Amino acid sequence: MGSDTAGATRSFWAAPRVAAALEGVIDLEHGPDGSWFMPWRLPVADLELHHPALVLPAMSACGGRIRVRTEARALRLDAETVRLDGGPDLPGVCDLLIGTSLGADAAPAPGGDRWRRADLGEHGAVFADLPPGDKLLELWLPSLAPVRVRGLRTLDGLPLLPAGPDRRPRWTVYGSSITHGFALPPASPASTWPAVAGRLLGRNVTNLGFGGACLLDPLVARMIGERTTEHITLEIGINIHNTAGLRERTLAPSLHGFLATIRSHQPRVPVTVLGPVHGGEREDSVVACRRNADGSGMEVAGDLTLRQMRRIFEDTVEVLKRRGDRALTWMDGRELFSGEDAAAGGLSDGLHPDVRSQGLMGERYAALEGAR
Repeated sequence: MGSDTAGATRSFWAAPRVAAALEGVIDLEHGPDGSWFMPWRLPVADLELHHPALVLPAMSACGGRIRVRTEARALRLDAETVRLDGGPDLPGVCDLLIGTSLGADAAPAPGGDRWRRADLGEHGAVFADLPPGDKLLELWLPSLAPVRVRGLRTLDGLPLLPAGPDRRPRWTVYGSSITHGFALPPASPASTWPAVAGRLLGRNVTNLGFGGACLLDPLVARMIGERTTEHITLEIGINIHNTAGLRERTLAPSLHGFLATIRSHQPRVPVTVLGPVHGGEREDSVVACRRNADGSGMEVAGDLTLRQMRRIFEDTVEVLKRRGDRALTWMDGRELFSGEDAAAGGLSDGLHPDVRSQGLMGERYAALEGAR
């Protein structure tokens, strides 16, 4: 009896044990009875300090992943999506990446026998027909839908074992919905450009893409600076344009302040400032159409085009480099997604690069970073 119970325990991890195997998020909200946890990408204790437009996308566990080892051939994540009253019904797609050997850090490319995808439905997400033998698994939580995780279990009774922490160099990526993984259809969690680039560069990525809310918030800069990380990338500009959130008078000072806050905690960590990817008509227009969750929209007029923003960002970086910041670099987002890519049909909705382009962006970023 005792042996059977121990075997069942090894094949099922309750919420606290799953939480200990989670990488790539900022904080956890725990259920009152400890039966579930919800990953967050902002500190839970500070949520009231942030605008609701930032709190909403921070609810998703974009880039969050559970790392385990097992010989099991089938696995189930016991979890459900969280939908706010009146909020959008966001897709709860999970990815399972299967390492080729014990302790392998690099995850496989999409397709083939080493990648599984499953919807988080009424009974969780089930991954079947896994390869035999001992293997490292990375279970990527949904990019867009917030989730409550209750447990993880094998469906054939074989044990789950700790994989240990991901010891690759840590990489923090801050950005817009393009970093968050919005596209038509949405990018799956392991297919966002930071996930792709992270695999190619051998990095442990934390994705701080906040759809519609990348506006250089000072407390986000503090949060980024306080985290242990070996590289920081800031994908900025498109949300500032779409919301007219900053103007010519405030854009450079806001970036200076954001970087100064990070540097007060991380004076020597490499920081890449990544300007906007090609943005269609926004390249030369100060007018943007802001889309609401119900599909409606409204025009917003700022005083900066994307071309002007890139010049301001590049000038800001050059000023700081002249003042001694040798670990700061500039990257033009059009090197990741260009006007030619958009003309070939890669701008899925006039704003977001499509899923294929997300993969290309990750490959191009990795190539540019690797060549530095």
